[in-house]
Order: sequence, then C-alpha cells, then structure tokens
Amino acid sequence: MPEILNENDFTPGKLVVPENSLKLKVGAGGFSATVLAKAQDNLDKNDIDFRPMATDYATSLGQIIKDIRAGVLKPEEAIDAIMFPVMQLRAQGSLFKYPSITKISHILIDCLETVKATDKDVLDIIDAYKKSVQAMVALQLKDENHTAVKELCTALSEACGRYDKVKPA
Repeated sequence: MPEILNENDFTPGKLVVPENSLKLKVGAGGFSATVLAKAQDNLDKNDIDFRPMATDYATSLGQIIKDIRAGVLKPEEAIDAIMFPVMQLRAQGSLFKYPSITKISHILIDCLETVKATDKDVLDIIDAYKKSVQAMVALQLKDENHTAVKELCTALSEACGRYDKVKPA
C-alpha cells in the first residue's frame, strides 16, 4: 500500500526566476507613438495592387481542389494544404485594402477548423469561396459592406452552417 503523505512532509519550494536573456539583448518597452504613426502612415499609403497576389492564391487553391479530387492529396492531408492560401488571403486582404477578402476568408477558416478530412461537400464550399474571391478581385469589390460582398459572405456562412449540421463525426 502506498504511503500517504500529509502537508508537514513537504519542504517549502523556492521560486527560481530564470534570467531573460532575450530581454537583456533587445531591451524592454514597446514602440514609440512616432514609430507607430509612421508605420500606420506607410500602410495607409500602400498602393500595391493586391489583385495578382489574390489571383495566384485563388489559382493555387483551385489546383489543390483538383489534386484532392484526383486523389493526389489524401483527404485528411488536404485541410492543411487548403489553409495556407486561405490564411494568406485573410491576412493580406485588409493589409492591401481588400477587407472583403479578409472577411470571406475568415468565414471559411472558421468553417474548416473542425473539418478533419475533405469530402465532396467541403470541396464544393471551398470552390464557392475560390469563385467568390475571384469575383471580388475581378470586380474590385474591396468594401466588406458592399451589398454583393455581404451576399457572398452570407451564402458561404449559410453553406458552412448546413455542412456543420451534417458533417461526418
């Protein structure tokens, strides 16, 4: 039978705080207001055309869908492959003045977070997302409050909701 210990059997512990060598090298504190204002100004003045990048990500997503359907990518590996271009679109959309693409990408990422493997329905949802991004780029729909963007986001969100109710466990 194991020995039962009580609180008197323990010696008090000593808290050891390790040296924070990274902090010693780079220092403490945040960014000055001047540096932040300059960075924000540079972002606001950004005039890089995001359309070619967004088109490339949508094209790569289309190729991933083809590879999944052709059996080149296994369904359980496919989600990781799909997430890269979608996450890039989400991260870069607002940075390059396309918050509409960030918004719809966020919806798809939320939808895919609980999907373990792709099936026909998931691929149809991803394909609809890809076509939505392509339409936003072609029509230069940047504003997330544009009627067409709202409709595309609502349609994708509803499709994800329907899938969520019937997806395999």
